[in-house]
Order: sequence, then structure tokens, then C-alpha cells
Amino acid sequence: MFPADGPLRPPKGALLFGPPGVGKSCLAAQIAHNFRKTNGVFVRSINCADILSDTAVVGEAEKTLTEIFEEAERHALSNGSLLVLDDVHLICPRRGETKGSDQIAGTLLALLDGINPNQSKRRKSSKSKETGGLVVLAVTTDPSSLDPALRRPGRLDVEIEVPVPDESAKSEILSHYFSQFQSDTAVDVSADDITTLARLAKGFTGADCKLAVKEAVRNAISRDAPNRIDTASNTFIKFSDLDHAIRITKPSAIKSVAIEIPHVSWSDIGGMDHVKMILKESIELPLTHPHLFEMMKVPPPRGILLYGPPGCSKTLMARAIATSGNMNFLAVKGPELLSKWLGESERALASLFRRARLASPSVIFFDELDAIAQKRGSSGGSGGDRLLSQLLTELDGVSSDGRSSRVVIVGATNRPDILDPALTRPGRMDRKIYVGLPNADGRESIFGIGLRGKRCHEDVDVSKIASDDISHGYSGAEIVAICRDAALLAIGEMDDGNMEQPQIRMCHLLEAIKNLKPRTTSEMLYFYDSYGRK
Repeated sequence: MFPADGPLRPPKGALLFGPPGVGKSCLAAQIAHNFRKTNGVFVRSINCADILSDTAVVGEAEKTLTEIFEEAERHALSNGSLLVLDDVHLICPRRGETKGSDQIAGTLLALLDGINPNQSKRRKSSKSKETGGLVVLAVTTDPSSLDPALRRPGRLDVEIEVPVPDESAKSEILSHYFSQFQSDTAVDVSADDITTLARLAKGFTGADCKLAVKEAVRNAISRDAPNRIDTASNTFIKFSDLDHAIRITKPSAIKSVAIEIPHVSWSDIGGMDHVKMILKESIELPLTHPHLFEMMKVPPPRGILLYGPPGCSKTLMARAIATSGNMNFLAVKGPELLSKWLGESERALASLFRRARLASPSVIFFDELDAIAQKRGSSGGSGGDRLLSQLLTELDGVSSDGRSSRVVIVGATNRPDILDPALTRPGRMDRKIYVGLPNADGRESIFGIGLRGKRCHEDVDVSKIASDDISHGYSGAEIVAICRDAALLAIGEMDDGNMEQPQIRMCHLLEAIKNLKPRTTSEMLYFYDSYGRK
């Protein structure tokens, strides 16, 4: 395939990457086993963490790595060699970011190029121009954390992504792990049940599926233990055991960035019926009826911008989107992405989108979007422009096919006027939705939610308290704060001689409203109205 005197050279190495738990190391081990068994190839598998254990002595790690390559090259002259470097990011991170890593990274790059200090000696003794039978297979969880020099042509030429398994693959994985427990357990889970469970396991890797099955077995053992008479009898695993295990297991792909969110339903958000309807049409419909969009040859919305005054439930709506669509939810505040280190902000943003694609279907929610997407040239430095360019690139990558088609971007801002116009052009965050102050009906609904579960006196009239004469201009967050303050006022009226359970009265709500002034001014409302008319 690659003649010795031909212009084409075989690749020196390949990079195997993917999130933790997808089976990279297992796949690399299987490749090594097959090469050793069928072709007699010399195989050496190295965990790079073991190489770093020699760092107590200066230069010892570099010496160990060189000896590993020398051994592999000696065997390469006969039947060839395969060198597997697991967790290669440990010995070749971006130079300058980890103390003491530059020397070992430089040694690895030199060895891949074939220009280490002992190369001339080996060439003279071997009477060979170069060692052509050595291939390096490197494994990592995050290729963006590697030194870019490692991935340039002539080193790790081939890059192979091991993705998160799809529903079909997850069904096979769950069935496989169930079969391992069938000698000790009785499984009351049908093939259709496993298909349903695979659909629920959003963003799960193979390791996550294994963990969920083990958790289901533990649940079954705990449930059956009190009623178990015969200790030799099998544990009975039900569908509910695995369903519960899957729901409490967080996918590996999003562990470092996903937030714990409550199950927020649309009914938990008072008012805003028009906004809810638009969001449901934009998010839920493409997930539940994708064939409608395919028939009409139109891509579903990928980016949504929520703008409006503070405290109007923009964040809560983003959470309700994820809950109603059974989607993974990844949230980040814009300022959290900003870093003083060159390139770190862009790398964090790229990593966020990559994890969202791996954990699809998913929602990425950017709160305070204006912190990272201001008009170019207005941030006072090139760092903001670079981060904006990275964001636009990632938004363009959320295309209409593959895993990216199941990623929805939602941004929230109080200052839509300072956003770069390129952000809201067609194909990006082109669906702009105004989330304004609630009207009287909306305020009544929010007061009802805010007082839910609290002891209220019969004189409390929610309809009256929500009228324009009393609470006009208050946001949803301010109304919830009013309900909380009213409860505190009721508690404060108690004394040692009257320790009965406190009750919120109408006077408490009116006092709380008097003490809390609305923060949304008429000038702000005029500004949002003017922006919406553009």
C-alpha cells in the first residue's frame, strides 16, 4: 500500500478521542490485541500517568519515554510495532500551562519526528534510513487540551472521534450488561423496555449505562432484602429500578458543566402565555415531530434570544424548555467564560459546545449573553472580538444534520442593543423573543405560585392584589420577593404569648408592596419597545 520508494508515506500515528466512558481505552486495547494475535506485531500499551510518576528525578520521565520508543523501534524492524499512549494529554498539554510539562512534551514531539539524541547511533547500527514499522496510537478525552504541535501533519496525522452511543447502541449496551447479571438476578425488562430506557438515557456513555444497570441491581436488592426468605433466590429487577437509576445518573459528557436544575414545568411560570407558545413551537415541535420540518424542507430554529427587563423569568423559561423536551441542560453566565489568559475563553466556549453535541438533545443557555457578544471593537481589546468570533463559529456549526441538529442555543440579555448584529442574523440566534413585565392576569398567576404552600388568611384576595392599581410594573421576581417578605412580616408579628401558626394577611402583602419599589422604569420599557420595532 505504501511502497518504500514511493512518495506516499504511511501515517506515523493516530489520535483517538472522545468523552470519558465511551470506550476509547477498551477500543485501543482491542486493536492492540488483534494486531498482536493476527500479525505478530509488537504492542506496548502505556498509561501516561505512569510516565509522570518518574518526575521526582529531573529528566527521568523523558528518559523513560525515550526507552519506550527505542524498544518499539527495535521491534519495528521485524514485524512492526504499535505503541498505545493512553491519556496522552498528561504528557503533552499546551506548553506553558503546566509546570514542568514543556520538557516531556518536547521529548514526545522529537521522538515522533524521529530526531532524538540517540537517533544517529541507532541508524548506523541498524543500517536503515528510518524505522518505518512503528505506529503510535494516542488516546485522550479532550483534544483541545493537547499542544497543537502534536496534531500537525507528520505526527498524529489521523484523528478518530469515539462518539457518545446513539439509542440503538445504548440498547445493545444495556442488554449486554443485563446479561452479565442474569445468573444472580431475574430481569423483568422486555426488549421494548430497553428501547424506552435507551431513549431516556440522554447523553449516556457506555460507562454510564453500566453504572445505571449496577444502580438498578442495588435498588432491587435493597427493595427485596426485607421480604427475602430464601437467600439463594434471585433478585427481581423491574423496569422501575432501571428507570430510577437512569434518572439519577448524570451523563459523563456534561458532568463538569451541567447544573442541577429542578423539574420546571410551564405551569410553574405565571403568565407569559404568548412567549410560552412561541418557545414550545420553536423547541418541542422539532423534537416531537421532526418529519414535519423534513417534509417542508425547512430547518428548525437553532438559536433563540430572550430579551427584556431583569426578573421576568428568562432563566426559568430556559429551564422549562429543557424539562419539557427531556433535554440535557447546560447553563453558563457570560462573565464566567471570560479569562485573562490568551485563548482560554475561546477554548472553554468550544469545550462547552462540544459537550452539548455529545450530550444531545441538549439546551445551551447563555445568561448575560451581552458579556461575551458585544459589538466588535466595543470591548476595549481584541479578547472580546476573538471570543465573539468563536461563538459565531460554534453557532454556524450547529447545523441541520447529525448530533448538532439536536442542540438548541438560548441566550438571555437585558441589553440587546449592544449585541453584535452578526449574532442575530438568519441561521444563528434569529428568533428574538421579548419577555416583558407581566400583565394583571400574569401577576395574578405569579402571586398564586408565590403563595402556593403558604398559610394565607381568608382575607387575601389575589385578584385584587394583582390589579393595576396595586402591583402594576412589578416583575415576576419582584412579586415572588413580595410573597416572601409578606410571610416574614407575618412571622414577625408573632410573640411569646401567641405562638399559633402565622398566616399571611392582605395587610402583609400590601406592606411588602409598599416596601419594595419596582425597578423597571418607564424609560426602560420605552427602550425595549423601540428595540422590538426595529
